[in-house]
Amino acid sequence: MKTCPQCSASYDDEYEACPHDGAPLVQYVPPADPLLGKMLAGRYRLVEKIGQGGMGAIYKAVHTRMDRICAIKLLTGLSSDNEGAIVRFNREAKMASRIDNPHAVTIYDFGEADAGTLYLAMEFIDGSPLSHVMAQEKQLELGRAVNITRQIAEALTAAHALGIIHRDLKPDNIMITKKGAEAEFVKVLDFGIAKAVADEASDNVTKTGFILGTPVYMSPEQLSGEKLDPRSDIYSLAIIVYEMLSGRLPFEGENTQAIMIKRLMSDPIALDVARPSISETVRAVVMAGLSRDREGRPAQVGLFAAQLEAALNSGTRVLSSRVTGVIAEESGGRQTVAWSSVPTAPEETTEEASNAGSTLLLSSSALRAPTLPQPGAAEALTSPVSNATTGVKETARSEETLKRVPDTSVYAAPATIPDLAIVQPTRLVRRVSRRVVVGAVAVALVALTAVYIFALRSDSGFTLLVTGAPPGSEVFVNNVRRGVTSAQGVERIEGIGAGNAEVRISRDGFGDFSATVIGSSGEERVVKASLLPGRVDFGGSMILVPAGEFIMGDDSHELDERPAHSISLEAFYIDEFEVTNEQYRRFCDATGRAYPPNPRSGQNYFTDNPRAPVMSVGFDDASAYARWANKRLPTEEEWEKAASWDPVAKKKRQWPWGDSPEKSLANLGADAAVPVDRFSSDVSAYGVHGLAGNAAEWVHAFYQPYTGNEMGDPNFGEKYRVVRGGAYGAGIEDARTTHREYLDPLSKGRASPVGFRCAVSASDPSIQALIQRPR
Repeated sequence: MKTCPQCSASYDDEYEACPHDGAPLVQYVPPADPLLGKMLAGRYRLVEKIGQGGMGAIYKAVHTRMDRICAIKLLTGLSSDNEGAIVRFNREAKMASRIDNPHAVTIYDFGEADAGTLYLAMEFIDGSPLSHVMAQEKQLELGRAVNITRQIAEALTAAHALGIIHRDLKPDNIMITKKGAEAEFVKVLDFGIAKAVADEASDNVTKTGFILGTPVYMSPEQLSGEKLDPRSDIYSLAIIVYEMLSGRLPFEGENTQAIMIKRLMSDPIALDVARPSISETVRAVVMAGLSRDREGRPAQVGLFAAQLEAALNSGTRVLSSRVTGVIAEESGGRQTVAWSSVPTAPEETTEEASNAGSTLLLSSSALRAPTLPQPGAAEALTSPVSNATTGVKETARSEETLKRVPDTSVYAAPATIPDLAIVQPTRLVRRVSRRVVVGAVAVALVALTAVYIFALRSDSGFTLLVTGAPPGSEVFVNNVRRGVTSAQGVERIEGIGAGNAEVRISRDGFGDFSATVIGSSGEERVVKASLLPGRVDFGGSMILVPAGEFIMGDDSHELDERPAHSISLEAFYIDEFEVTNEQYRRFCDATGRAYPPNPRSGQNYFTDNPRAPVMSVGFDDASAYARWANKRLPTEEEWEKAASWDPVAKKKRQWPWGDSPEKSLANLGADAAVPVDRFSSDVSAYGVHGLAGNAAEWVHAFYQPYTGNEMGDPNFGEKYRVVRGGAYGAGIEDARTTHREYLDPLSKGRASPVGFRCAVSASDPSIQALIQRPR
């Protein structure tokens, strides 16, 4: 792709000169990260960007004085002017640095950088997030999942002992690395970060109603805004264990909001439904950790991990106080097995083998709630083996006696590991013939083979092959979660009913991808997913507004806002913040354009306030800057969607933050403009800042009526251009997301300070080149 150095337009490589001005085209080079190579706090040199999250970016850095590699987290989502946030950040970072456990990330340093950005310096971990491991391997073997859980629990136990609750425990915050002989050594990240951004008066919800943390892994009490204790982290850990074992989440729904409601109102999908081969003891432990009532969960995270490990070890059979064999830990309880410490002659059989299928009765005293052996108890744990005929479970401690225990599904305390109740059978089985066991296995294999052949011959629908998605993307078919893409971005789903299937692919940090697929039985249909990143660095941070419909206009306010009507837009990116004086100055210096006049709020506003929004620019000035930056001005429809639409609730907001007319949430009714990131509360549902206050903004639209509007304003036409958003001196009504103003496009906006922000279509070649560039 090539670009014109004069007008900044982009063209395919076959063009040699710009069709508009004849200037020779040059090869387009996407803008580099301006922070790379920079020094932070006088001692950290940023050498590589390794991650991007909702609160900021993570860089690999070198401590130049100590020659040590470290990771730097820049919390760009926290305003340096928010004194309360800074105090909380320093407090939480100091507490987190005191966590002394090898499985908790080590914090070296924290503070404010030269530009006021808060930073956290921590150990650099060369590994992969647990989310990537799960995406690649789907279901983890039980022993492996227990080992990972134990290490996570150790880190959380150390934090809880200091009164620190993680609040945002998720697979992305759990790193898997290698250390010594440990092939999978766990490091837990981001202790206390969620608390640092919370309002002082609230435990985990901001004043604007934004819930801190990742909704998929949050406990019901966190979603409800209640005060948290360590059992909230236990719930999040139980979800992670559930996902490691089953490859899916315990709650499913068509969107995040629906899943959150289910978490508050419904029970999770049982683990043995998600993974039928899982044992009853493991199911009981995990489901107790997912109890909606925190009182039903284990009291400490260490106890939860110990119960899970005990459930794993219960797969070992103990005979005469010593281990003689191990049954596959996920056998599912489908076979009857006898264990003996001495060989058994094949000729010996049970007494009246024909009665082996007789029903064995349990006394009512056997159906009691079990107790959990405490960690470190000397007694050996045993695990039941299912008797397929009777439906009870049997464990032999000697050759003379069989002990039977009921299925744990009838236990009153499902989180505990069963101890064994002795029940006398109607007949004592002294030995089981090898011939009987082998014969039973053979019959079972024949039956399973027949079922398998029948399944192959039956009408199993069509197969969907998803490719090109980011690792760990969730795949929904007809609003049902069917899988997660691998590390290669691939997922294969079989058995989709013939006909139309609505496919949606979702991943945190990306916009959803949707497609309608039509398939017939036996076919394989391929969907190449193209998920757009939710944020790109394209001459500054830009936020994705996904394609789709929204409601534009309002029937309840000014006449020129009517009628409310549905608009469908393609996906686009819009500047996260208004264009600043600093950015506009670079444009003027590069093109020879004159600096804008200072607004009435200050004689040296343009030169002395680099991070404040540029103002007193005309429509043509703003358009010229956008072309120079390889962007454009947003349309009026794009601006209003970015400002007003809530894609989760599928409804309009009167102000970017919601329907509450709180003037203090934006720079309104003030004497001057402020830095563009000063008011973190002036943010839309998509994450775009400053749409209500600070500077009004030009959009690419003439002041004309909406279709169906018959008010007949004499100013309608192609004389005036539309201005959106409230300026710093405006009132709360001027800041509404549907409010319209207009100005002469030649006006420099001194009477009503006007600035702008840029947009670019997601399909634009410049953006596509940036997105598709190897990372």
